[in-house]
Amino acid sequence: MVAHQSIRQSAQVEVGVHPSRQSQGALATSILGREPYPGFPPGAVERAMPRADQMPAYPTVMEWPVVILGVPFDPMTLAGAVDRIESMVAEGGTHYVVTPNVDFLVKAQRDPELHDILARADLVLCDGKPLVWASHWLGDALPCRVAGSDLIPCLLQRAAEQGWRLFLLGGGPGVASEAARRIAAAHPRLPEIAHYSPPYRPLGEMNDAEIIGRVREAKPDLMLVCFGCPKQEKWISRHRNELDVPVMIGAGGTIDFLAARMARAPVWMRRSGTEWLFRLFQEPGRLARRYADDLLHFLPAILAQRWRRPSEGAGNSLKGRA
Repeated sequence: MVAHQSIRQSAQVEVGVHPSRQSQGALATSILGREPYPGFPPGAVERAMPRADQMPAYPTVMEWPVVILGVPFDPMTLAGAVDRIESMVAEGGTHYVVTPNVDFLVKAQRDPELHDILARADLVLCDGKPLVWASHWLGDALPCRVAGSDLIPCLLQRAAEQGWRLFLLGGGPGVASEAARRIAAAHPRLPEIAHYSPPYRPLGEMNDAEIIGRVREAKPDLMLVCFGCPKQEKWISRHRNELDVPVMIGAGGTIDFLAARMARAPVWMRRSGTEWLFRLFQEPGRLARRYADDLLHFLPAILAQRWRRPSEGAGNSLKGRA
């Protein structure tokens, strides 16, 4: 755990540093750089998404993070992520989980606060096939994508089994309440689900005192913060010590899936890495410009990271980690 955390800290200044390579006097450097769920007909969830126990037979977790554009990703499967989060809830304290995709990384290159938040997160999961592909090309391969919109339904099942208290924060008017209703219908063993959709305001003008009061009163074990990136990540980072919630996750648009306000792409599109096309068809006005900007900035940054990689290849830094 100490070595793992030291990598997260080094990623903020000199990313790509692996302890196994440090012992040889070499540093690998790189540049700094979601089908609705509850309440649907029986079996709809299972057909729409992979279950944690049906994931490919990758190892559930590898020892060291995989650094992409200065962000240290935890290379694990969906099953491994659910187990890790369960251990965080049992441990207590405060933890926050982030699920970066390409857009997160592009934003982080321009926003030092967001970059620092991603680098310091307790768990960083890869929410995007392009990042998996990039990791293979860079030499330190992530085992698979762990999308937030796949992770959350699995966590809801685990929450029902363990009796966790939940808090849903964010979404448009009525979205959090509808999501809570559908989750409760699908998981009747869950305690009453607290929720709040605050009025939309810029980050610095939010009714923080009211939100914090509601959360502290509810005493959740797991909180989903759904303001979108980077607002949700910054809000969690700024207020985590006041909230005393064991696990907080920036869940973005997943709350719209949970409330059945938006459908996810077919499974084959998620597996093939073309879910973005489905999203683009749903929201062309909002996403077309964003996707174009992400593409123009992500590809050159990945090329630069590969070019700055030591000649022996970053993949070699993963050897001998047992």
